[in-house]
Formats: sequence, structure tokens, C-alpha cells
Amino acid sequence: MRMRALWSGLLGAALLSAVSLCAAPVAADGMSCGNRLVSKGDSLYQVRSVCGEPDDARRRVETRTERRRVRVPCKSGAARCEGTVEHTTDVIVDEWTYDFGRRRFIRYLTFVDGRLAAVNTGGYGSRDDR
Repeated sequence: MRMRALWSGLLGAALLSAVSLCAAPVAADGMSCGNRLVSKGDSLYQVRSVCGEPDDARRRVETRTERRRVRVPCKSGAARCEGTVEHTTDVIVDEWTYDFGRRRFIRYLTFVDGRLAAVNTGGYGSRDDR
């Protein structure tokens, strides 16, 4: 009976490890660098000064369209009329990658217009530990 419980525990631990390695990146509101923390809303400069240079950095421009319902003049005497207004803007998206080594998870940071918008966690890093 004890042997069965031991094998069951080992199997459960192995399964949990396999699932965590294959899981999709996890989103978080921040990231620790040493004994300091960066969080959503921090600027590119703030993150770089706390965490150092990223291992990879990419920049792109995204065109985003926002649709809003607004009141418009009524043509047929209705009390309330609505229409849709579209507003298109270009935003700069920076994606930084930090590989903290084989014992820690890779972190993917996304900045929108220079502000930290998301931190995602990937698998274990591949660099020699820092």
C-alpha cells in the first residue's frame, strides 16, 4: 500500500512538471528584477533602469480602430438616434524578452506607447544563470 502511494505521488509530481513545461505563457501584472519590482504602467526607461537591457527587443507599429456609439440628429422624428464613429490611431508596441537563466522562467514584456502593458511568463531560460 505504501509503495502504491509513493508511485502515485511520483506520478502526480511528474505529470504536474510536464504540464507546467508545456503550458502557455502566463500573464502577470509585474516582474521582479533582483530585489526591485516593475509593474504595469512603468515606462521603458524605468524598466530598463531596474532590470537592465533586455535579451531581445522588437518594435512594431499597430493601427488600432476604436468604434463608439454616439448620438446623431434624428431624421424621422425619433426621440433618440445613434450612429457609430470610428477613430483610428497608430500605437508603438515594444516587445522585450528577459532570459534570466536555466533556473528561472523567461519573461516577455509588452509595452504600448512606451508604457508596460503586460508581462507574460514562458518556459525556463536557456542562458547560463546570471
